[in-house]
Amino acid sequence: MVNLVDEQAQEALFQLAAIVESSEDAIISKTLDGVIVSWNYGAERLFGYKAQEAIGQRVTMLLPSDRINEEAQIIQKMKLGERVEHFETVRQRKDGTLIDISLTISPIKDTTGRVIGVSKIARDISTTRQVEKALFHLAAIVESSEDAIISKTLNGVILSWNYGAERLFGYKAQEAIGQSVTMLLPSDRINEEAQIIQKMKLGERVEHFETVRQRKDGTLIDISLTISPIKDTTGRVIGVSKIARDISTSKQVERALRESEALLQQKATELEITLLELKRTQIQLIQNEKMSSLGQLVAGVAHEINNPVNFIYANLEPANDYTLDLLRLLRLYQKYYPSPLPEIQEEGKEIDLDFLVEDLPKLFSSMQVGAVRIQTIVRSLRNFSRMDEAEIKQVNIHEGIDSTLILLQHRLTGKSNWEIKLVKNYGNLPLVECKPSQLNQVFMNIICNAIDALEERDQQRTFEEIEQQPSQILISTQMLDSHLVQIRIADNGQGIPKIVQEQLFNPFFTTKSVGKGTGLGLSISYQIVTKKHNGSLRCHSIPGHQTEFVIEIPIQQTV
Repeated sequence: MVNLVDEQAQEALFQLAAIVESSEDAIISKTLDGVIVSWNYGAERLFGYKAQEAIGQRVTMLLPSDRINEEAQIIQKMKLGERVEHFETVRQRKDGTLIDISLTISPIKDTTGRVIGVSKIARDISTTRQVEKALFHLAAIVESSEDAIISKTLNGVILSWNYGAERLFGYKAQEAIGQSVTMLLPSDRINEEAQIIQKMKLGERVEHFETVRQRKDGTLIDISLTISPIKDTTGRVIGVSKIARDISTSKQVERALRESEALLQQKATELEITLLELKRTQIQLIQNEKMSSLGQLVAGVAHEINNPVNFIYANLEPANDYTLDLLRLLRLYQKYYPSPLPEIQEEGKEIDLDFLVEDLPKLFSSMQVGAVRIQTIVRSLRNFSRMDEAEIKQVNIHEGIDSTLILLQHRLTGKSNWEIKLVKNYGNLPLVECKPSQLNQVFMNIICNAIDALEERDQQRTFEEIEQQPSQILISTQMLDSHLVQIRIADNGQGIPKIVQEQLFNPFFTTKSVGKGTGLGLSISYQIVTKKHNGSLRCHSIPGHQTEFVIEIPIQQTV
């Protein structure tokens, strides 16, 4: 019976020794004098000493110089039979490196209860320390962030509130923590919270959500929200974290740019309206058929036009200055906030911000040039309608066509990213008797219509299609016989439907949108050719392919 008990006790000791030896923790025993008696594999791994190196040595070899006094304090507690649990301290490895450990220290007693030694269990907590340091570092980053960083429960109750949140929303942490996050939502944004919580419960993340929130003082601010679910170790969503960034400044810049663009568009529209008024005036002057008074009429028109044009021209410079001020503000924003949110960067790419900044000053310069050009056009109108040019005289038809093309050069190259190809196939014509100013107006009306048709067609085509079949205007002249010359003006646009062709020369008929045509151009052109020059004006068009206007007039006019 005694042998059986001894065997069981021996087996239990073997099992205990195996457990001690296989433990990942360092398990050490020592005398009350601090001499190491036992040293397991965990101790070898933790401190770097083999058992044969450690056993018999004093345990102080593991203590850094600034921790020597700890040993005497521990021995004192052991002699009193006390136990020390989870004492966090620092020990030194064989290679001299320091490690953070947690010590559990117990007295070893004999059968009479007398303390005869000490057992120590040392656990490496370096990783835990590193995690704690990382958490402290992260907490410091969160607290010092300029952005508002907030955490809340799935019920919307605020759990944490950093300094950035205090600065952005005006509430102190003690005012906000424990409150519902809905206190930050304007009345028209209350539904957003439920939608956000729903996404969080599904484990989704919301990035750069631009919205509006309400400060403590009631003012509204534009913010960008990045919202993430907070999960526990099992992956279950237990809360929500929010990072809110104030984007009020960028929104103000954006609104200012939009207002500036609207102002530019308004000025451009005013200039366009002025040009349309000039064209209407031209039509009315020609329609009057009173060429003797044309000079006086144009002078009066020019006087009335000059006043609004001068007003527009005088306001272009301050408008330019305002825009440059806004651009300087934008550059300051880019300088001090060089890394905006991805959504802002995407928007900048979408509107091609760099090109806009570069092109705005050029646009104002072009508008100034345009205003000067209007003044030039007014002067040109006086020259264009001079009395000596209103009478029948022998002229070079090609010079009249070329002068018209010069006036329309901006239309051929200026409105699109590609130019309209111009092909001239002039025959050998003699001088032709005509009224030059009126015939030039016919050329201008027909070529303008061709340009309009090509531009409208090209707006519906891709760049590749335009490259394969570029827009083109072909002007040809020839002698039909010894008494008649022919001028053909053709474009390779989409053609004119037959039902429209039948009404082309009717007064006030137009297929253009309101404000882009009076419906008088071709009607007056027809009258000039047929009534004033005893000729003919015809239109040949193949829908979907081309349109050609054919002018035929005699070389000599009969009195």
